[in-house]
Amino acid sequence: MVLMRFPAAFARTRIHPVWPIFVCALLYRLAVGIHFLLIGGVTYQWTNEIAAVARSLVLRHAFAGAYSGYAGPTAWAAPVYPCLVAAVFWLFGVDSHASALVLLLLNVVLSSATALVIYKLGCEYLGERVGLVAGWAWALSPVGVLMPLLLWDTSLSAFMLPLSLLVFLRSNSVRKWLGAGALWGASALVSPALLAPLPAMLVSRLWRVSTRVRLGLVFCVTLVLALVPWSIRNREVLHGVFPVRSNGWAEIYFGNVTFALHPCASPTGLYQKIGETQFVAQLKRETIQYITNHPGQFVWRSLGRAVRFWFVPLNFLPLTLVLALGCWAGGILLLRDIGLLAVPIVAVPIFYPVIYSVTHIEARYRHPIEPVIYLLAAYAACRLFDRCKEWSRKPQAQEIVQESERVVTP
Repeated sequence: MVLMRFPAAFARTRIHPVWPIFVCALLYRLAVGIHFLLIGGVTYQWTNEIAAVARSLVLRHAFAGAYSGYAGPTAWAAPVYPCLVAAVFWLFGVDSHASALVLLLLNVVLSSATALVIYKLGCEYLGERVGLVAGWAWALSPVGVLMPLLLWDTSLSAFMLPLSLLVFLRSNSVRKWLGAGALWGASALVSPALLAPLPAMLVSRLWRVSTRVRLGLVFCVTLVLALVPWSIRNREVLHGVFPVRSNGWAEIYFGNVTFALHPCASPTGLYQKIGETQFVAQLKRETIQYITNHPGQFVWRSLGRAVRFWFVPLNFLPLTLVLALGCWAGGILLLRDIGLLAVPIVAVPIFYPVIYSVTHIEARYRHPIEPVIYLLAAYAACRLFDRCKEWSRKPQAQEIVQESERVVTP
């Protein structure tokens, strides 16, 4: 088993052709996607907040109108994917079938390309065989083939996280740390939840590096600079401090108090009446009050969601259970094999789920870290295969020894 060796020069292993993985993933997702498109599955999603903001960008040149009945500015969604959808609307028509096809193809290509990133990440840091197993598992995953059907940042986030992790692990100079910070900043503008494991990754990566302060500052400053323009925009138009998204406290409220106040519930609800900034501020106060008055209930519900996170979608329960067990087994084995050097990868399934443990769980929330889940599960599978081979060879070796002893003994 070839293991990670960092923070050295990251010698490249010999790369086998991996285009069959990409082509297989692409054809599989295209087949499912075209069927979904023909039954109107993509155009049905024109009603969600991503499409609503994209329409506003094209028709009113404003990042606004996330929900029906409210045309004001918003930061409910991170900016990158709605802007991407708006660009497609501008080129191919707002809410058109052509736009639906292009957006579906975009998600399909991103999801298929993720298989290549998974292979590359696994090949360089966990062993080439692990990369191949994880890449093929991703390409053929019945769960992964469904996520590109969503008009959401799910497929883009699942591509950005392993790519950012790969660039992060390769960083061994100021220039590369600069690029890694910019890429993680871009990832945050796709989905700020992707940053959850980053502090642990950063500390473990720089812990024994003599220039850790300099490299850490370069990385952090670059990341923050990537967020500053959007943060300033939110301050100016929403009159609140929202580095990326505004709905953090609101999501905790929806997951623990009631979902009835969600802006999608009614076009004349509280959100539409008082505006996004006031709505978020009010739900923040009520959420803090709820946690203060019911700390045990909040902790118990959070623990329940932390467990449920690993089993969604429930209709694919055998597969999700195997992946969950494989991921944690792979993480434990990797920590045992290389210690703290494994933290940048193992931190992903440890810290990312915390965000959704205190809010609420959906299958698309877990998907962005599934590339790492597949890698760790593949690592565990390869280790198990090697161990089984060793066990099968022991009886043969014992027979050979016994036979040699009989020949030698007069």
